[in-house]
Amino acid sequence: MLGDVGGHAWVLRRCLQELGADTTNGSLPDDLVVVQVGDLVHKGPDSPGVVALVDRMMMGSPEQWIQLIGNHEAQEGLGGPDFWHESLPKKVQAELRRWVDSDRARMAVALDTVEYGPTLVTHAGLTRVKWEVIGRPEDPADAARSLNKEMAADPDRAFAAGEMLGVKPRLPVGVAWASPRELLLSWDMEPLPFSQVHGHASPRRWTSGTWAPGLPRRTTALGATDAGKRHSDFSWPGGEHIVCVDPDFGADAAPVPLIPLMVNGEVLS
Repeated sequence: MLGDVGGHAWVLRRCLQELGADTTNGSLPDDLVVVQVGDLVHKGPDSPGVVALVDRMMMGSPEQWIQLIGNHEAQEGLGGPDFWHESLPKKVQAELRRWVDSDRARMAVALDTVEYGPTLVTHAGLTRVKWEVIGRPEDPADAARSLNKEMAADPDRAFAAGEMLGVKPRLPVGVAWASPRELLLSWDMEPLPFSQVHGHASPRRWTSGTWAPGLPRRTTALGATDAGKRHSDFSWPGGEHIVCVDPDFGADAAPVPLIPLMVNGEVLS
């Protein structure tokens, strides 16, 4: 699973090549499936280059590339709120729209993994309130199907924002917008129905080595971090996990490589 790219095409290309991909013809090793958690665009210098590279990988390995939609893609004609000062060229916006219309990009995917068990992968994570709204599914495949149908039927609901835009949402914050605090505290002292992997916003401030504001000690006590990979892993008593893979790249040159979260398993839905 690959975290947010944020317009840094060369970082994504290097990561894929290190995984054995041929980024010229879009081929991946036979035993590799890539799940990219969204936020391919904005911030960095080459969003069009990132979209072109991912499109080439999708075309060359259509059964092995799973693309999720982040809040930054959602702004570009997919029904999400406008919040970022940068707009993509119309050609790139049209490409993102084609991905969604052809089911090449989605809101969520479910995996069955050796490391984390049944796992839901989204851009920002599924809060408990949102989980209740979609029917309290115990199977991540059911959750993924509900979230994907919602994006197609009701983008306003699917891309509802919360505290990261400084608003009190009239709808439950969606899986493209939940902040680390909204996500982790929503499950505070509650059992997780399944594990989750997300990007979007790291609960760990990598430059300072501190936790994001608003996370109580009882929550951070569940968390472990890998500063080299820029991954965080919160473990629940039942054995489930909430893992974040956002490397927190900004507009400047990416300070570290994009490191994938490698798991063994299969795609459920």
